[in-house]
Amino acid sequence: MTDGGAAGAGTGDEVEEHRAGWFELFFDLVFVVTVSVLAHGLHGDPGPGEFGKFLVLFFPAWWAWANLTVTVNLFGSATPRVQAMLLAAMPALGLMAAASPAGLGDRAWAYALGAGWVRLMLFFIWFRHARRPGSPLPLWRPLLYCLVPAALWAVSAAVPGAGRFVVWGVAIVLEVVLLAVRAGLGTAPYDRMSVEHLVERIGLFVVIVLGESVFTVVVTLEEHFTAASGVAALFAFVAAAELALIFFTWGTGSAERGLSRAQSGRATRVMRDTVMYLPFVLVCGITVIAAAFGTAVAEPHHVLPAGARWALCGGVLAFYSANAAISTRYGDGVRNVLGWYVPCLVLTPGMLLPAALLLPAWGAVACTAALVLLLAKLSKWRLRGRVDLWP
Repeated sequence: MTDGGAAGAGTGDEVEEHRAGWFELFFDLVFVVTVSVLAHGLHGDPGPGEFGKFLVLFFPAWWAWANLTVTVNLFGSATPRVQAMLLAAMPALGLMAAASPAGLGDRAWAYALGAGWVRLMLFFIWFRHARRPGSPLPLWRPLLYCLVPAALWAVSAAVPGAGRFVVWGVAIVLEVVLLAVRAGLGTAPYDRMSVEHLVERIGLFVVIVLGESVFTVVVTLEEHFTAASGVAALFAFVAAAELALIFFTWGTGSAERGLSRAQSGRATRVMRDTVMYLPFVLVCGITVIAAAFGTAVAEPHHVLPAGARWALCGGVLAFYSANAAISTRYGDGVRNVLGWYVPCLVLTPGMLLPAALLLPAWGAVACTAALVLLLAKLSKWRLRGRVDLWP
């Protein structure tokens, strides 16, 4: 939720769209490719380097998507100017996706140019609104939040060696710090946000990531069309469907109510954390789980390699940890959250990890499906008719 979003606050503009429009859905097609390309590097037996590469390259893409989402939330996507800027940003995101396989190597310059171009498009939108009479946004805000990082990313393309990644870090830190500092802007941009639109956009992004997991499983099964691979694929589908059920049955409703309470109470940090930061952890969890599923379907008779085991167990923990953090940020009682989160913390290393160490890959996936189903039932039992928890 970029504080540059305050550009439109107080200008008299109304949020044009409270539901996601076709143009935004078309725009998200680029992220389907981005998630797919980055997730591919986690298949097989990824090591710490592969996991680190995934996080380093996925966060700037996620950050760009989140900022663009807030941009559209405040100003809509129906105006020709905003549509032109979003359309111009799509090739840049595509360039980032295409450069990702070697994004920390030979193609790092291309990845950096794509990231800088996206931020330049954001600058044009925010700066135009900042110049409107009555806007509470100082002109230096979009300059520092969008234009300076855009310049840093562009300059880094010409910086050799590790120095390039230092410049990347400076650009990201600058944006994160400015996001936390409102500098007297108050709550105006948060007050005029459409909660329904935010929830829908995040939900659609989760659909993209879940779709990647289904795509990975089906494509791998097509390449390894055996009975054992079919069993692994079936259990992987059950687990993915259960994660989707958890998110969309309880998560979206809880998010809408939680964000509405945060907005009415002007809890801007809650809105920021649950829109910008925590969903990143959640989608990372789903993505690495999907990579482990692909490995299991490809070699169902073998024990999962160490990297796939880390992906499977770490992905489950990341998914539920993000949910737990979001629940507490929305004001759910710690006791209620611990009622389902503690079993996850106990059963993931106590049941899932031994299964991944000892059983063939299809058995590990079956245990994952059983664990997710068990946690879902436990969550439902803890609700006792309530529907105001996230997971």
